[in-house]
Order: sequence, then structure tokens, then C-alpha cells
Amino acid sequence: MSMTNIGGSSAPVSSSVSSKQPVSNKNDGGKKSVDDVLATLRELMPGWTISTTQADWKEGFRNIQIDRDILQRMADDPKEMEKYKSLIQSFESMAEDMERWSSENPGQSIVFDISLDTKEGITSMSIVKIIMGIETRTEFQLPEDRQSWSEIIRQRVDAALQGQTEDPTGAKSWLT
Repeated sequence: MSMTNIGGSSAPVSSSVSSKQPVSNKNDGGKKSVDDVLATLRELMPGWTISTTQADWKEGFRNIQIDRDILQRMADDPKEMEKYKSLIQSFESMAEDMERWSSENPGQSIVFDISLDTKEGITSMSIVKIIMGIETRTEFQLPEDRQSWSEIIRQRVDAALQGQTEDPTGAKSWLT
């Protein structure tokens, strides 16, 4: 069984199970809001900065920026909630490698930016590297088949952390 460190504690990697847990509704039983979903994600990923704005980014790699439209989809549809919670939790599986990179590169930041492609309505992903205030962004689309999302992101992160000039798809690495 794979283990991960979440909030300073070791826990089994089971994002697919915990991502199916419902988001608690407001006390009045009303519809969830974007802010409710954002608060739930922050509780789910202690130690990570999850926001809708670049102003909240912090030094290091535990930054996730998520589009408000995705948060609205999550508030409106439990299946969308499950899908994106699973994606967000998958970032924790890369934490150990990224922690090492971050300690070797102080003052630098990495942000996972999750948004919707306006043309096709599918999820697009950016991995943003910031060095001395200069932002380098690598964007890629995640296919409809969400089963491959974690693997696609893992490949791009692994290639970058190893200092490769190209990722597995042949695209120029964003960390070189």
C-alpha cells in the first residue's frame, strides 16, 4: 500500500476513495457556493495554498490555482466534485520529489493552475515556474478520459525535476 504525507501525518494514498466523500452542505441545507467548495478543498489539502488568484501564491511548490468556473461546476455537480478532488489530491503524490527540488531552488515557486479550455470546455492545466519574479508557464490539455490525468501530470513534473530538456511528449521542458 502506498503511503503519503498529508498535513504532517502519513496516510494511505487513496485519493479515489476520499475524493468520493461528499462536500458538506451549508447548515441551512442550501446549495453549495464556490466559496464552500474552495473551503472544502483547503480542508482536504492542509499545507497547500488553494486559491482563485495569483496574489495568494507562496514560495515553494504547494500552490494550486483553480478557475472559479471549475469551482462552480464542483458546487453544482457531485460528479464534477469527485473528478476535481481526485485531480487535486493527486498532486500530493508528487510532493516528495517536488520538495527536494524546492529545497535545492530556494526563492522559486511552482503553481498548478487548473482551468477550463474555453473552446472545448475540457480541463487545461498549466504548471507555472517563477524564478526571481519571472514566470514561465507550460500549458497542456487534459483529455476527457480523466483516468490518465495523474500520469500525464506526473510525466511532465518528473521530466522537469530531472532537468530534461524535453518531456515524454517531446515538448520542451519548462524547468530547464
